[in-house]
Amino acid sequence: MSDILLIAILAGLLAIDDRAGWQTLLGEPVFVAVPIGALLGTLDEALKVGVVLQLAWLSIGAARGTRRPNTVVGGVVGAGAASLVLSRGGDPRESIVIAAGVLMGLVAAEVGAMVARATGELRERWLGGFRLPEMPPHPYADASRKLAFTVIASALWVGLVDFVVVLLLLPLAARVTAMCGARLGADAAAGAVWWLVAVSAIGLAAIVRAFSTRVLVRFLALGVIATIAIGWLR
Repeated sequence: MSDILLIAILAGLLAIDDRAGWQTLLGEPVFVAVPIGALLGTLDEALKVGVVLQLAWLSIGAARGTRRPNTVVGGVVGAGAASLVLSRGGDPRESIVIAAGVLMGLVAAEVGAMVARATGELRERWLGGFRLPEMPPHPYADASRKLAFTVIASALWVGLVDFVVVLLLLPLAARVTAMCGARLGADAAAGAVWWLVAVSAIGLAAIVRAFSTRVLVRFLALGVIATIAIGWLR
């Protein structure tokens, strides 16, 4: 089974958890990067992509009419594209590959969100037509069976959509990422580092601003202290 197919299957499973399951947050980019990096032997590089994408998206919520990108698709495609390129013997311009992976992740998240909205409307239309059986011989058993089938099919539909999107986008993203790494020179490598820092800084600033209320700033401070403590203990 190819690496791209395995990564697409992972995306489908995480999509079910993220939008139709238990919402364990395993679909967030920083967590998505771990199994992808472990699979391809590029854990450090995949995590760099995941952290930048996480900072870019962490402050975005479904408030005031904002539409959140499909972070599962974006995280998987971003970390996957960079990892696929770097797993083929590495690249002397690693920062360019990582920056290109982040860019591909940002683009893929928007594409994934548009596809999810379009297919979600079809799914909601189908769910809107759900009716329980009327006076069958075994009303409770038949109703339970139909309800269970509908719930499972609805969840699998969410996973199938993200699986197909990643399966189509990941090869293209990996090709663009490889092209950037091959054609851009040393000067671009320094620019890529600054771009990654800028994206991370903007995301971090937005997060700090979101936690700037008197109550929430305590949780932000606790998170910073915990991160420093864990890093020190390691």
